[in-house]
Amino acid sequence: MSNVLSIATVTAVLKVLLENGLVSDPIAASIGDVIVTALPPDRISVAADERAQINLFLYQVTQNRNVDWVSQEFRSRHSHINRNPRSLTPPLALDLHYLLTAYGAKDFQAELLLGYAMHLLHKTSAITPDIIENTLINASTTNTSSAFSQAVATVSVSDLAEQIGQIKLTPEFFNMEETSKLWSALQTHYRPSATYLASMVLIESSKSDNPEDFYMMSLSQPNIEQIIAPAKTQQMIVTGTTLVIRGKRLRGEITRVRFGNRETLLVPQEVKETQISLLVPPDLYASVQSVQVVHLTKDNAGETNHLVESNVAAFVLHPTITAFVTQVENSGDNLRTAEITVKFQPKVGKAQRVVLLLNEVSGDSPVAYSFLVTPPTKDTDAINIPIKNVKPGNYIVRARVDGAESLLHKNQSGEYDSPQVTIL
Repeated sequence: MSNVLSIATVTAVLKVLLENGLVSDPIAASIGDVIVTALPPDRISVAADERAQINLFLYQVTQNRNVDWVSQEFRSRHSHINRNPRSLTPPLALDLHYLLTAYGAKDFQAELLLGYAMHLLHKTSAITPDIIENTLINASTTNTSSAFSQAVATVSVSDLAEQIGQIKLTPEFFNMEETSKLWSALQTHYRPSATYLASMVLIESSKSDNPEDFYMMSLSQPNIEQIIAPAKTQQMIVTGTTLVIRGKRLRGEITRVRFGNRETLLVPQEVKETQISLLVPPDLYASVQSVQVVHLTKDNAGETNHLVESNVAAFVLHPTITAFVTQVENSGDNLRTAEITVKFQPKVGKAQRVVLLLNEVSGDSPVAYSFLVTPPTKDTDAINIPIKNVKPGNYIVRARVDGAESLLHKNQSGEYDSPQVTIL
């Protein structure tokens, strides 16, 4: 569990990531002197003295949608060590909403800086404990007069980073009305911006001052540091892949793994102190998935109880697809309409967002198309997707399901060759 420094720590880590990226990015360097701040937008000068600047502002904090599950699990796993369970307050589960804004006094400066910042955050979709620890160490040794540095100096940096675990960072895309409402509330001049969600941040309740209320807890919480596919296979994780979970203190008396918010715990194939292996369940949806390692114990009566859970870590489950084309018709100007049937593994959920991508295999000027797919009315493993105004040719087919992109196969020459369809 993280403590009350969690919110400030996430903001500080994001700010440092942007600052460090400015040093090595040639496009950002070409702009000249750029500063990175974490201020309310109304405190930034946008008059004649406006300067090249990236600002990260925490504009909203909301309750995480999994808070009920977290609360129940928290109560359950502490009930056997707390003599008065009703006195124990569950953790506060939060989502942090950030406004990323670019400023510039000259033409294109704001656009260049916003593009740089969004590219950098896209590459850093998850904030790992190592990134958090390095940031905290730097904060505690530089600019020691700042409030954050002084606060960090009062805690164990490694413990705080381990307790926070991994934070997932995802963009939030607003329509014009939502953007207008946000900037109106800020009461300042609009500038090019993007919004991001950092999830999930847990803040534990204060411990009781009465030592008789609690037994001593063991500091043996498992910690997930990395989730990967086996090195000898593809790097992308798909259904049927042997998932490798790496970290510390992963072996317990009874070790199980939880995916998402499911109550069902899975038995790993192999458990070591620093690594766990198990097959990806076939009923997970393609998307960003969360994982926890759970340690159980048996009491004197042989009953199994929750003992302790790891931090929540994330990985992307990619779909695999096959595709074939039917109903090809001439639509004029040497273009075609058709229907592409795509079969998915795993199934696509009825609430998932699917985009079909076509890339021409060859040609002097290969073209690319994308088609937003009408959401299915129920979970399905096959979708018929109409396409239009596509020029004849051979196309590599990809699909994105909730942002998770399907696998492509490479031939012996290292070129992508399937899945592929021919439109004549």
